[in-house]
Amino acid sequence: MTDDRPQRTPAGAGPVTALAERPAAPGTPGRPAAAREGGPQRAARARNRRTSLLLLAPSLVLLLAVFAFAVETLVEYSFQKYEPGGTNITGTAASWAKVLGGSYYWSVIWQTVQVGLLVTVVTAVVGYLTALALHHIKRTAWRNAGYAVVFSSLIFSGIASVYAWQLLLGQEGFLNSALGLVGVGPVHLLYEKPAVVIALVHTLLPLVVLPISSSLRQIDGTLAEVADDFGASRWRTFRTITLPLSAPGLIAGCQLTFALTISSFTAPSMLGGGRVATLSTTVYSLVGTTDFPAASVCALVLLVLAIVSTGIFVLVQRRFAEADQGGVTVSPSEPKGIRGLGVWMALVYAFQLVPAAIVVISSLSSVSYGVWPPPGFSTRWYTNLFEQEGVTDALVGSLWIGALVAVLAVVLGSAGAVALVRYRFRGSGSIQSALFSPVVVPKIAFGFAVFMLLARLGMTSGRWAVVLAHTVATVPFVIVLLSAALSRADRTLDYAAVDLGARPLTAFVRATLPQIAPAMLVSGVFAFLISFNEVDLSIFLLNSDQQTLPVWMFTYLNNYQDPTPAALSTLMTLMSVVVVGLGALALRLTQRGRRLTI
Repeated sequence: MTDDRPQRTPAGAGPVTALAERPAAPGTPGRPAAAREGGPQRAARARNRRTSLLLLAPSLVLLLAVFAFAVETLVEYSFQKYEPGGTNITGTAASWAKVLGGSYYWSVIWQTVQVGLLVTVVTAVVGYLTALALHHIKRTAWRNAGYAVVFSSLIFSGIASVYAWQLLLGQEGFLNSALGLVGVGPVHLLYEKPAVVIALVHTLLPLVVLPISSSLRQIDGTLAEVADDFGASRWRTFRTITLPLSAPGLIAGCQLTFALTISSFTAPSMLGGGRVATLSTTVYSLVGTTDFPAASVCALVLLVLAIVSTGIFVLVQRRFAEADQGGVTVSPSEPKGIRGLGVWMALVYAFQLVPAAIVVISSLSSVSYGVWPPPGFSTRWYTNLFEQEGVTDALVGSLWIGALVAVLAVVLGSAGAVALVRYRFRGSGSIQSALFSPVVVPKIAFGFAVFMLLARLGMTSGRWAVVLAHTVATVPFVIVLLSAALSRADRTLDYAAVDLGARPLTAFVRATLPQIAPAMLVSGVFAFLISFNEVDLSIFLLNSDQQTLPVWMFTYLNNYQDPTPAALSTLMTLMSVVVVGLGALALRLTQRGRRLTI
């Protein structure tokens, strides 16, 4: 007996396609086999296309309604002229001439690029050395612990990180107090460009270490062995083998770092002291003066800058991608000990952990002014925190927004990932690029664009607007994570279920969904943390009586100088750790349940 089942289904074909592509039984009368199969195959492809479009429809509608219309609103407002106390003049390029024709705004643009380049270069150097050092740690447990420390700044809220560097770099802060112990005079870093650069490097370092580490793990270990056999020095091996082959990861990290730096708002706003004017802070200042046309122009300039820089990085990435290893990696690079590893990693660990420690200790200070070390300890600032008007409501709002964003992002992202991975069709690449476009757009520009869209429609901002904006911003990350999980999922279980008479949807729920459930859980936790700690995207969309914890903290820091934000930062970090811990526990239980089922 012959088995008529096809041995392999083309990548991207759905269960319907798999059934349609079965050859007809031998001896079936009628048209030739090729002609008989043409109709069912075309019908299957049409059904797959309809299915994929139905799965993508919610994400595309949200993208069009919130993102595309918001950016279009920015363009419309940019061709208006601000009239104080009156109606703006429409149909004019006066605001463009004001921004692009003034030396002040060009200095702002240059300073934005300058800060972006500085942070990118410093983060690239520190990140590469850190990734290389972690890669050469021989014991897996110590290496994983090192990654956990380096990535700890992702759990530490962005606004809390900036506040921590205020405490560290202040006139009587930790750094100057430590320098005073060794007889060195105080250094003036706070409210200067170096403070902004240091804080952003601390926050963005994990985003460079991750892709570089991934590239280092993929390098064929036999290449270094061959180079060593031929007498090449470690430096030459690194320069001719390790660095070129890990360049794609380095470039990817630099691309993300530069894009996030030029769009950063809280760091230059709180650590620059008005002396580090960037496009993000300028947009915020112009909105405060109700000069929406000029703010729209600055936001669009920032958007163009982000798109151009992304294009440049993509071109460089493609050039390095052409220089591959010349074959399949057969032996992963084995970690080897290197000199100076312990000293370097100790410095990196201190750089990543000290800010959080300073915040926790400062939250227990007995005095209301920033001084190090604290003269005494007290819990008065935790008491003061919960006595503040609006903080409890902000906490509830943050949890509600984060949970809703996590659910929406996972639902929409899962549907989008299934459509893009399981049902490839003509034009799917363009749709995927459109869904990923919010990643390129600076968050401060996107938040302001949504604010202007609501004003244009005569609608008020609020938490529901934040939910929509956060969902648009997090869906691309969920699609990436779930696409990777779907690519690894075993599809033969789906085909077996369909063969037994199950509908494609039932087969997916019973066979594929349990395989990607861990990735869905991780995606949900990731989306929650992004939303929970977000400031730049939310600051224009919240009313004074409807705030989130990060926005409430930003407002408080602009009006008061006491350790109350330190208490809030400590609690926010603790909540993030709890969420990650619960996610890890649920992930472990899910994986254990899968093993028991199997």
